[in-house]
Amino acid sequence: MRASYFRISKTLTVCVCQFIRPTAAFQSALYSSDAGRIFEAESKPSVAVVGVGAVGGYYGARLWDCGAYDVKFHMRGDNFSQCKKNGLDVKSVHGDIHIPSDQLQAYTDTSEIGKVDWVVVALKSTSLNAIPSLVSPLLDPERTRIIVIMNGLIENDLIKMLKEFHGENVDDEELNFCKALYGGMALLCSNRVAPGSIEHSFASLLSYGVAAHSADTTVKESLDNCQEFWKPVKNVETRLELSLLGGRWRKNVWNLPFNGISVAMGGITVDKVVEDEGLRKLAYEVMDETIAIANAELEKHGYDSSLFLGDEDKEKMFDLSDNMGPYKTSTMIDLTERRPMEVQYLFQEPLKRARSLGVDVPHLETIVAQICALQKWHGLF
Repeated sequence: MRASYFRISKTLTVCVCQFIRPTAAFQSALYSSDAGRIFEAESKPSVAVVGVGAVGGYYGARLWDCGAYDVKFHMRGDNFSQCKKNGLDVKSVHGDIHIPSDQLQAYTDTSEIGKVDWVVVALKSTSLNAIPSLVSPLLDPERTRIIVIMNGLIENDLIKMLKEFHGENVDDEELNFCKALYGGMALLCSNRVAPGSIEHSFASLLSYGVAAHSADTTVKESLDNCQEFWKPVKNVETRLELSLLGGRWRKNVWNLPFNGISVAMGGITVDKVVEDEGLRKLAYEVMDETIAIANAELEKHGYDSSLFLGDEDKEKMFDLSDNMGPYKTSTMIDLTERRPMEVQYLFQEPLKRARSLGVDVPHLETIVAQICALQKWHGLF
């Protein structure tokens, strides 16, 4: 018998517990009540998902489905209204998930969510400068950890934005506004096909590494905490990256050729790239150039050669792509639906780093020029 069954003084509770054994009916009524559900939610680690699209909606639903966390979602517009009416629906090759509307904790303002243990940010990099104001109400410097699952080489600018927003010295290595900040790289085929509706057709790998942390913790402790966070989640394969920079470049080995070619060709699916002899060869060329930039930058920052990228990474990405079918890349969808495209951090930043490192990347140069032209012509900023 636990003293928490009784909302009376501690002393009286102890005395009562010694003489009264609660009936099974009493216990059943307690735990089936609203109060019991509230107690259960409050006893779980809390998670806020900011950005409930193809990626955030998928991983957020997996976090909710595992039952280990009290998950709250930040949504806007049609996504919010549809989910409040019909719930969040995920059709997945790894098992469908439906979060009923009466169980979905959805909010249009992050200040209504309050401070949480974990923040999962899954926005497009076109919204990078909105992140500080969105996550600030969610942060407790003593406990909150943030994992940013986004495309592109974003960490340098994001850390600067967050520090400036919270009045911290941008030159300090440590963080004061949260416990740890992680970069996440999602390799999965997931599309939001309608507000509140997500279709996941292939893969679900989530790689993560530490971008920065507070003074009272370490990289190892931060990685261990993130590993524990994802452990209860079913049907999500995770990969720990000892070098977040290496992890970002590894994802670029897929992003730059396949997002790039799919857009440069005016909006084609992955199967069209891998099945066409010329485009397949071009994808290999862009992969080689991406690996060359990656290794030059890793070497510049003093990383051991064991963390360099190579042919194994290239072949793994092609093996995945050969089995994706007619998958629409995120940037290709943005082009065809005339939405802002992730050009700066996904394409221009890698090219900028290649130039500063003296790495020759003629194929990537051409593709990025085509993408920038399409962005300009259609006003997709």
